[in-house]
Amino acid sequence: MRLAAIHLLKFVPTPLILLRRVLLCVAAGCLAAGATGFAAQPAKPNVLIIISDDLNCRLGCYGAAEAKTPNIDRLAARGVRFDRAYCNYPVCNVSRTSFLSGRYPEVTGVLNNNTDPRIRLGRDFQFLPEYFRSQGYFAAGCGKIAHGSYNATLKWDYYSEPQQGIDAEAGGGRAEKQGKNARKAGKAGKGKAAAATRTGPDVPFGWQATKNDDAGEPDGQTARRLLKYLSEHQGKPFFIAAGFHKPHVPHTAPEKYFALHEPAKMPTPPEPPGHEKDIPAIARAPKYEPNLSLEQRRAIIQHYYAATSFMDAQVGLLLDEMDRLKLWDSTVVIFMSDHGWHLGEHGGFYAKMSIMDESARAPLIAAGAGIKPAGVAKGMIEYVDVFPTLVEMTGLPKPAGLQGVSFAPLLREPGKPGRDAVYSIVMRGATQAGRALHTPEFTYLEWPDGTQQLYNAIADPHEYVNLAKDPPHAGKLAEMKRALEQRRTELGIADAELPERKGRRKQ
Repeated sequence: MRLAAIHLLKFVPTPLILLRRVLLCVAAGCLAAGATGFAAQPAKPNVLIIISDDLNCRLGCYGAAEAKTPNIDRLAARGVRFDRAYCNYPVCNVSRTSFLSGRYPEVTGVLNNNTDPRIRLGRDFQFLPEYFRSQGYFAAGCGKIAHGSYNATLKWDYYSEPQQGIDAEAGGGRAEKQGKNARKAGKAGKGKAAAATRTGPDVPFGWQATKNDDAGEPDGQTARRLLKYLSEHQGKPFFIAAGFHKPHVPHTAPEKYFALHEPAKMPTPPEPPGHEKDIPAIARAPKYEPNLSLEQRRAIIQHYYAATSFMDAQVGLLLDEMDRLKLWDSTVVIFMSDHGWHLGEHGGFYAKMSIMDESARAPLIAAGAGIKPAGVAKGMIEYVDVFPTLVEMTGLPKPAGLQGVSFAPLLREPGKPGRDAVYSIVMRGATQAGRALHTPEFTYLEWPDGTQQLYNAIADPHEYVNLAKDPPHAGKLAEMKRALEQRRTELGIADAELPERKGRRKQ
C-alpha cells in the first residue's frame, strides 16, 4: 500500500505537498499496524498501576536476599526503584484515599478505616481513576484499589473484585450499585478465612497454606481478569488498576509458596539489645508482641514471605502480558504498596500504624513509557506524589487541588535530588496524632504526649539510637521540630489538635 501511495504522489503538484506527507504518514501507519498485529498505539500513554496491600520493602530488589520476588525484581530492573518512598499514613483506607486524591490525610479528613472517602470529599470529587476516565481513558480496576467496600463508590468503565463478589461487567452497571453486596461478601470471606484449619506454631496473625492453584485464590482471579482488560483495549488509552490483597493478613497462599521459605532460615532483625527502651510507648505499633518465641517470630516471617511470593507471581502474569502485547513503550507502570509492615523490629513491632521506618517507608517502582532502566532513585518522595506524577507523565492538564509534587524528573534522571523532606501522620485516639518528618539526613517524630524521637537517617537507617535526649543533638532536635511545624503550615494543617472527624461509619 505504501509503495502505491508513493507512485501516485510523484505526480502531485507542489502546492499539494502537505497532502502528500499526510498520505505517506497514513500509509506508514497502516503498514506498522499490520506488522504488529495490533492497532496503532494511542498518542497518550496508557497507565498500569499495581497496588499491593501491606507490602514492606523486604523484596529482592530492595536487598532482601531471602525474599522470592523475581517478578517485582525484573520490573525494577527495567525501570526506577525508589529507595525512600514514604506513605502519608500507615493504614489502608487513609493511605489509599490520600494517594488516590492527591491530598494529605488531614486535608481529606479520612483518618481511619471507617470513614467513607466519597462522603468526605463529595459525589463530584474525582479520584485518580475517575480523573483519567474524564480525560478520555478507558478506566478499569480489579481487586483492592480503594479500601474495602469504598471501591464500589468509584466510577469505572469496568470494575470487579473477586474477594467481595463484585463484577460490574457481568452486572451491567457501575460498581457503586453493588456496594451493600460487596460489604456482605467481604465479611463472609473474612469469616471463612479465619475459620480455616492451620498447622504450625500458634501466631497472632491468621494464615493458611492452601491446596488451591493460583487461579483458585482471589488475587489469582484478579490477575486473570486484568489480562483480559489489557488484551481487549489496544488502540485507545487505558488506565488499568490492579489491586492485590496479599500480603495483607490472613497470610493465605497456595502451599507451594510456603515451601519456598524454610522457617529456620527466616531472618529476624539483628538489633542492638534494649534499644526499644528509648522508643516512647505511644510510638509502638498497636500490634506489639515482645514475648514471642524465636519459632513464632520466624513462622510469621515465613507466612508473610509466602503471601508476598504468591502476589509476586500474579504481578508476573501482568508483566508477561505487557511483553506479549508490546506495551512497554506506550504504558507508564507504577508498582506500589499502601504502606509498610513491621516484622518484629524494635523488640516486637508487627503490622502497621507506626511511623517508624518499616511501617512508613514502602516500595515504589516505575517503568515503561518515558522511563529508562536506570536503577535506584535515592531522592525522597511521598505517596501523595503519585497522582501528579501520572498526570505529568501522560501529558494531561493538572487538576486543581493536588498537593503532591511530581517525581517525573527523577524518572528521567534518577540521580536528581527529591523532596527536602517527607511527612507522615498516624492517629492515637480520635483527636490526636503522631507526626514524622523524614529528611535525607534525619528523621524526627513527635507525639501528643510530648515525647520525641530523633534518628540519624544516614548512620542509623533502622532507627535504633534515639537522639532526642542527647544534649549534643539539642540544636538538631529544635531545628527538626521547627521544620515540621513549617511543613504543616505550608500544607494548611497547622492546628494543634485534630477535631474529631465527621462522616465516619462502620464498615
